[in-house]
Amino acid sequence: MNRRNRSDYLLIEILIAVFFLMVTLTVLVRVFSLSRSMAIRSQVETEALYEAQNIAENMYGSEHPEELLDDMYFVSSHGYWTKNMGAYSLMITGSFLPQEAGQLWEGSISAYVSEMTEGHGRQEGVELFRLPVSWYRGV
Repeated sequence: MNRRNRSDYLLIEILIAVFFLMVTLTVLVRVFSLSRSMAIRSQVETEALYEAQNIAENMYGSEHPEELLDDMYFVSSHGYWTKNMGAYSLMITGSFLPQEAGQLWEGSISAYVSEMTEGHGRQEGVELFRLPVSWYRGV
């Protein structure tokens, strides 16, 4: 009888150890999944920010930003331009404001998540950032 109790205790101890192992593995898989999701989102945000900065710099030196955006394959609609870049979309809004000696263009370049990625916690249409842009064009 005493021998049977020992084997029962050993079995219970092994089951508890397996239970804690499974809980630990579940937590670790969740942590690694979350870190992968954060890395992908960070990569998309960085890529979108570089592209937005590049566009802003090109627009600063342009006399006709509308033509520049058309050349960069942006689609114009109701006063704003959009371009789908795969994992994100860029949207440029703004307008010229008349000044005494020229025109001031004020606007922004925004990046949005444009595609759903399963398991990465990304939601379509969520704004990643908004980059304010303005420059002065003399007459």
